[in-house]
Amino acid sequence: MPRYTYLAKSSPTKTIRGFIEAESKQDAINKLTSTGYFPISVSLENLSLESSGIFRLRKISKKDILLFTQQLSNLLDSGVNLSNGLGMISRQASNLYLRLVLSDVIAKIKDGSPLSESLAVCPGLFSNLYRSMVRTGEASGSLNQAFKSLVGFLEKEAQFKNYLKTTLTYPVFLLLVSIFTVVVILLFIIPRIISMFNDLGQVLPLPTIILINISSFLRDYGWVILAASLVGIFTLRRLYQNPQGRFSFDRLKLKLVIFGKISLKTELSRLMRTLSLLLSSGMPITLSLETSLSILDNEVLKNEVRKFKESISRGISLSAAVKASEFFPEFVVDILQVGEETGALDRSLMRIAVDYEKEVGDSLKTLTQMFEPVVILVMGLIVSFIVISMLLPIFQINLIVR
Repeated sequence: MPRYTYLAKSSPTKTIRGFIEAESKQDAINKLTSTGYFPISVSLENLSLESSGIFRLRKISKKDILLFTQQLSNLLDSGVNLSNGLGMISRQASNLYLRLVLSDVIAKIKDGSPLSESLAVCPGLFSNLYRSMVRTGEASGSLNQAFKSLVGFLEKEAQFKNYLKTTLTYPVFLLLVSIFTVVVILLFIIPRIISMFNDLGQVLPLPTIILINISSFLRDYGWVILAASLVGIFTLRRLYQNPQGRFSFDRLKLKLVIFGKISLKTELSRLMRTLSLLLSSGMPITLSLETSLSILDNEVLKNEVRKFKESISRGISLSAAVKASEFFPEFVVDILQVGEETGALDRSLMRIAVDYEKEVGDSLKTLTQMFEPVVILVMGLIVSFIVISMLLPIFQINLIVR
C-alpha cells in the first residue's frame, strides 16, 4: 500500500508531521480527518533513489547501519524471509533516508538480484567489507551467520571509535580554550592597560615591552597570520588529495615518535579484526586481504597489504610476507606463525586486534593524563608572565612616588 507524507494540525497550536498508508491521497486525507487531525499538506512518499539525491547518505549514520544490521540479523535468526524482514525494517525505520535506500534494495531483490548486489546501489553506505560478508553468507547458505558476524564487528568498531573520541575530546577542548583565552587577553585586555602606561610617560620594564610588542604584532598582523594559516591548510589538503602527496604524509605519520606508533597500532587492530572476520566466514586469504583494503586509511599500509596479497599468490605464507615489511612488528609475525601452524589463523588475528586495541587505549589514556597538567602548567606560565609584566610598571610608579 502506498505511503503518504503529511503535515497536519492536531490542535490549534500544535503541528505534526508523519506518514500514513492509504490507497490514495483522498483516502489519506479521510484517514487523518477521522483521527481528529486537520491536514495541511499530503503528498505521496517518493521512494526513488535518484530523485532523493545522493546527499541523503550523509544523513544515515553508522549507528543507523548498526541498528539495521542488528534488526535484520535477529529477523533472519527467527526464520523470517529476507524480503519480508527488509520490508518490516523499512516500515519501522525512523530515518526517512534509510527507508528510501531499503526500498530500492527490496525492489532489486524482487527483480532477482542477490542482497549483496542490491546493497551495491549505495557503496558509500554499505562498505566493500559489508557486501563481501553478505556475499560470502549467500554463497555458503548461512546469511544469518554472516549478519551475526557483521553485528559483532560493527559493535566493536563503534565502541573503539567512541572510546577514541571520548578520550581525545577533553584535551582538545582544553587546548582550544587555553589558546582562545590568551588571544583574548593579548588582543582586547592588554591594549587598554597599555594606554594607561603610555599616559604616565615612564620607561617600561623589559617584560612589559615584550608583552606590548606581542600584543601589537597580533593586532597589526593577526589577519596575516590567520590568512597564512588558511592558505597553509588549503595547500596541505590539496597535497593530501594527490596520491603521491598522501603517500608521503601517511609515511610521515607512521614515523612520528609517539603518535606514529598509536596511528600504526590503530590501523593494525582494524586490519587484523577485519581479516579475522573474513577468514572465519570462509573467504580465501587473498580475497580477504583485497577486501580489507577498504577499512584502512593509511596509503602506506594499503600498499603493504597489496604486497602481502602478491606474495601469497606466489605461494608465500602470510607470516613470511608480513615479516618482510618494515611496519609490522615481530610480535605480529610470531602470532601469525603460531596461527598458521595450528590452523587457527583467524583466532590469532583476533588476538592481535584485541591486544593492539588495548595498547592504543592505554597509550591515549596516558597521553591525556599527561596532557592536562602540561597545558595547565604552560597556561600558568603565560598568565604569570602577563601578570608580572603588568605589575612591574605599577611597582615602578610606587617606588617613584615614595
